[in-house]
Amino acid sequence: MRLGVLGRAAILALLAGGLPACSRVHARTEPAGPALDIPVPPPRVVVPAASEPIVVAAPPVEEVPAPPPPPSPARAAAPRTGKPAPAPPVSTKPPADTGTPPRSLQTTVNLAEAEQQVRSSLARAAQDLGRIDYRTLGAEARAQYDIARRFISQAEGAMKDRNVVFALTLAEKAETLASLLLDQ
Repeated sequence: MRLGVLGRAAILALLAGGLPACSRVHARTEPAGPALDIPVPPPRVVVPAASEPIVVAAPPVEEVPAPPPPPSPARAAAPRTGKPAPAPPVSTKPPADTGTPPRSLQTTVNLAEAEQQVRSSLARAAQDLGRIDYRTLGAEARAQYDIARRFISQAEGAMKDRNVVFALTLAEKAETLASLLLDQ
């Protein structure tokens, strides 16, 4: 590669300009304070290796007196004969069927009323979402629309599972989101 006269001159100028920057090695700063006094290390103790094995005697073990036995409860029952008492007989028959199905746990007092609230909230949320044109929504509004749709489908799933309280919560959230999106 051949450099022209101007190229060589430019390289020499760059090198010459960079040399004064490297001429100073130390920064101009004041020392922060007096030098720290470093303590002298302690003397080393070197133990010569013993030719005989080192035997360390174990400290004597003190005997701890045994605790007194717990007092036996006073019984006025029959004297023991050495045989254990017979166990009560175990029934192998299944329990008798009473004809009534087992009771299920209900968290609401009026289940029909709660189901009606869920259905009406879901209907209002679906109606509000039906009035909204999805194509005209911005990115955040589309995300809120999708969340409201998911709340509706989750509430319907909870109704199938007979979880009315959870379905009511989801339906109310879907209704709130749909009404906020409709107001925008």
